[in-house]
Amino acid sequence: MKLFLNSELTNKAVKAIAEFDLIKAGDRIAVGLSGGKDSNFLLYVLRLLQLNFKIDFNLTAIHVEPGFKTTFLNKLSDFCQQLGVDLTVIETKIAEYINQTTDNSPCAKCSYFRKGAIINHLNQNNFNKVAFGHHLDDVVETFLLSLFYSGQLKTLQPNRYLDQNRVSIIRPLIYLREEEIKTAVKAKGIEVLASNCPYDKKTTRANIRNDFAKYFTDQLLFANLISAMRNNHNSELWPEEMDYNLLKTKMNNYWH
Repeated sequence: MKLFLNSELTNKAVKAIAEFDLIKAGDRIAVGLSGGKDSNFLLYVLRLLQLNFKIDFNLTAIHVEPGFKTTFLNKLSDFCQQLGVDLTVIETKIAEYINQTTDNSPCAKCSYFRKGAIINHLNQNNFNKVAFGHHLDDVVETFLLSLFYSGQLKTLQPNRYLDQNRVSIIRPLIYLREEEIKTAVKAKGIEVLASNCPYDKKTTRANIRNDFAKYFTDQLLFANLISAMRNNHNSELWPEEMDYNLLKTKMNNYWH
């Protein structure tokens, strides 16, 4: 497979890598590969950069098989072979656990266990970074979910170091819009492999664009949300909620 991307997409990925120190010489990076458009495109981009960067880093792909009878492993393996990247498949019983519980957030649980399986594999095989294919729309979605559903101002981090696991989670596609990835995947003929998960597209995250569609289609609103996610000295937020006992004492001081 001949690897090539237009300079605009490449520059956005390299911008994220440079700004947030995502890749350094000697890194051993595993790409979390689901078979979907984002992770497939991420692997394509990182392989392209690996072949063209002047620094050397190791690249491999990891697919966690949750147990929903995935039928595309051969295609996933072929894709990796075309790129010249090794693929490791981690077999798990996540589906069995999910199916036996009445939890109303199966996707969050599955994501948690899949991430744990990947990190365990990284530690056992001396990898220091895992790359996920989250893009700019994912970042804004997470920001809105945190704001509206948990009352917190937080989102996906470009580079997050997990102290206990001694592994960094990196997201090289965070400056790319989802539509850009869709267009590039189609143009490159990268096959998008359909998920066999019965819970696919049934989550709060999957519905958020219907509820907040204008935030993603209005360029000014979208840009303002991105600006709001940045740490800066212009924020005018309330202070952290005061300790209840201290507040009660201060309130009582006003009365005779």
